[in-house]
Amino acid sequence: MIDGLISIALSGLILGSLYSLIASGMSLIWSTLGAFNFAHGALMASGAYFVYTFAVEPLALPLWIAVPIGLVLGAAFGLLVERILFRPFISGPDGAMTVMVVTLVATSIIQNAIQLIWGPKLKQLPTLTDLRVPIGDAVLQGNQLVAIILAPLLIGLIALLLARTRVGSIVRAVEQNRELSLLMGIKPAYVYAGVVAVAAVLATVAGVLLGGIQFMTPTMGADLMIRGFMILVFGGAASLKGTLIGAYVIGLIEAASGYFFGLFWSPVILIGLIFVIMLVRPEGLIKVGARR
Repeated sequence: MIDGLISIALSGLILGSLYSLIASGMSLIWSTLGAFNFAHGALMASGAYFVYTFAVEPLALPLWIAVPIGLVLGAAFGLLVERILFRPFISGPDGAMTVMVVTLVATSIIQNAIQLIWGPKLKQLPTLTDLRVPIGDAVLQGNQLVAIILAPLLIGLIALLLARTRVGSIVRAVEQNRELSLLMGIKPAYVYAGVVAVAAVLATVAGVLLGGIQFMTPTMGADLMIRGFMILVFGGAASLKGTLIGAYVIGLIEAASGYFFGLFWSPVILIGLIFVIMLVRPEGLIKVGARR
């Protein structure tokens, strides 16, 4: 029984860490632009394939070179997505709905482009570390360890920057009142571009970590993005703190339900839980005070 609980806890930590990276980017975009980015999972997949190009084939560079290049390309792709899919529509009538529809269509286009460029064959990234840590009968290894350590550090750093820096003040000003921020000389378009780029970097990090744990596919981000939406419902879409807490709670629930009821019932239980939360408390179950 103890070994089972340890296994559930470790699995929940790993899942929660990966989910938090995806959900925090979605939370940033929602709270700043007021729209959901349905292409966020595709950004994760494209970021992982960018790193694959430099780390495995055709270039086979060391990871300490390939990963930063992939992160830069992921951010650049995020800027392109913002410029093409967000900026022309977000300020228009029903802008948020239009962005959601456009990004949903773009998801299929990006996924097919990945398959055309990199091919349908399954691929995998090398792990970021060979370190192994045995805990009971379980073993944390490679990207699992990196995910558990890196995810809360990155999200905590972003929350700190938003709360304590001038850039964070500008982002919060645009979040709270776009028109007033324009009168103060702030250009919301630049803020939107920066937020989407940061979200794309977080998605790329998640893709690199997941790509070293399991095989990569063009649709690898779809399941994590669905979990991201569940987390936003659970923790509140406009709260990084709620997102982080919600990610680990959802990860633990998924790990426990998979352990006790089987993998088939795990998503059913999650969907049922989220449905109840949306009916009872649509603003999110976790109340953590102010946004940042």
